[in-house]
Amino acid sequence: MDGRNGRGVGELDVRSLRYLQAVARDRSFTTAAASLQMSQPALSQAVARLESLVGGRLVVRDARGVAREGSALTPAGQALLADAGRITELLDRALVRARRVAASGERERLTVGIGTSTPRWVSTRLVADAQESPGLDVVLRHVRWGQEVADLVDGTVDVVFLQVPAGAGADPRVRAVDVARVRRVAVFASGHRLAREPSLSIADLDDEPIVDAGSDREVWLVDPRPSGAAPRAVGPAARTVEEMLAVVATGRAMAITSEAVAAAHRSDDLAYVELRDLEPLRLLLAGLADDERPSVAALLESF
Repeated sequence: MDGRNGRGVGELDVRSLRYLQAVARDRSFTTAAASLQMSQPALSQAVARLESLVGGRLVVRDARGVAREGSALTPAGQALLADAGRITELLDRALVRARRVAASGERERLTVGIGTSTPRWVSTRLVADAQESPGLDVVLRHVRWGQEVADLVDGTVDVVFLQVPAGAGADPRVRAVDVARVRRVAVFASGHRLAREPSLSIADLDDEPIVDAGSDREVWLVDPRPSGAAPRAVGPAARTVEEMLAVVATGRAMAITSEAVAAAHRSDDLAYVELRDLEPLRLLLAGLADDERPSVAALLESF
């Protein structure tokens, strides 16, 4: 059947799409074949079959196999690649979910992503509510800074807590509900000259070195500052709360964090000070926009 007029579509399989993704990524049949753990001739034949199904060239070839200048794909190849990413992503996520259900037996399991900045009352409420829901288990899983949406997309978590500035929207790939407002606070080494202030303005911090953030720098560095000053970021960028607080405790730099971190990480060598003129962040509970499971909808609606 001729794939150009819509017939023969059933011959398209996810393995062929992954082959095309590998060739586009590596720009070489030889390199792509090695990454796929198959022979180069087998990969070339598989792509040729896919081109036959489409009815036109997908890969730009030179004497060495794939063009080195410009795109490795023809316009038709680029069009197929754009959809291939969504298709393989959806299939990967479906497999992760199915394995999770199989492992949990008859009970459905939802994995909820929480971060160090997620208020403790939120996770406590989730676990308590799940105990009242027959047939449903809620599992909490820690997600790293900046990885919240990525973990949601790849199926590592089913829903996840996000913190965004008051005027910002959520990622377009997710649907989210507002859960709470979260205040930001300054944290200093206990001997710092500002450590005993009852509250501070963000302008009071313009000359203070601040620990660089591994993600969401506009939130945790307050960049740009209302005064127009550039934050004096000190590297390397902290990837975790523990890394950030370790630098702060040395006195090398201060940091801005959430009130949830302040509540969970009190110690004699640290001092947390209210920032009176920073608008609170929005705490969101988010699931994927295309996730139609009733359990996910019910969890979002419960907030």
